[in-house]
Amino acid sequence: MKKVTLLIGLLITAVAQAHQPIMDMAPRWNGGYGVQTRVVNANDRTTTFVEGVYTFKPSVRMTLKVPFASGEVGDAIFAVPLKRYYNQGAFTSNFGFTPQVRMPTGGGNDWDLGASFSYSSESRRLYQLYDLYTLDDVVGFDANAGPVFADGNGSALFALWDVSAQKSDSGERILSGPVLMYYRKNVILRAEFKYPVHDKDSAWDGNYLSFGIGVVY
Repeated sequence: MKKVTLLIGLLITAVAQAHQPIMDMAPRWNGGYGVQTRVVNANDRTTTFVEGVYTFKPSVRMTLKVPFASGEVGDAIFAVPLKRYYNQGAFTSNFGFTPQVRMPTGGGNDWDLGASFSYSSESRRLYQLYDLYTLDDVVGFDANAGPVFADGNGSALFALWDVSAQKSDSGERILSGPVLMYYRKNVILRAEFKYPVHDKDSAWDGNYLSFGIGVVY
């Protein structure tokens, strides 16, 4: 039951440069670990991400994200999420700082540095997350908020609305749309659809669709 309660933050893996496995928040116990995979269709291209996390303690963890597309490995991102938690009864919140590096595992010689600054909070009925991040020439902001529907037996459905803004050398864009996430015990399912409400980015075209599944131990 303790681990089930702590899973109430398992949300968000929307942008490769920003959010962290598993679904951004889990596991939240010492020595916990997890893996997830998600399939993203964007820009007429399908990419499969394999991602993992190890939690030394709730405030310190490390993550690795590796993309695969067209039978080839892309550039992996290694990160060290650091969090400061504040708990008050059924309400919890945290501030996060995440240094990260993108490695040239897909070929080439470039190493890109980045960081993420985030705030999230959750209660039995509401979840919200705000994330400002940068990596190489990209600067972005992502916000998610919405109600939580828990059944009282270890399962819950999150119905969120996402707004993602990003600026880079290729232009700027804002995407928005619904996020649905369901968890039961240590398994998390997530689906997301976003459409462009502002698109001045020459490297972007069309909508964003993602499906993911994660498991924590």
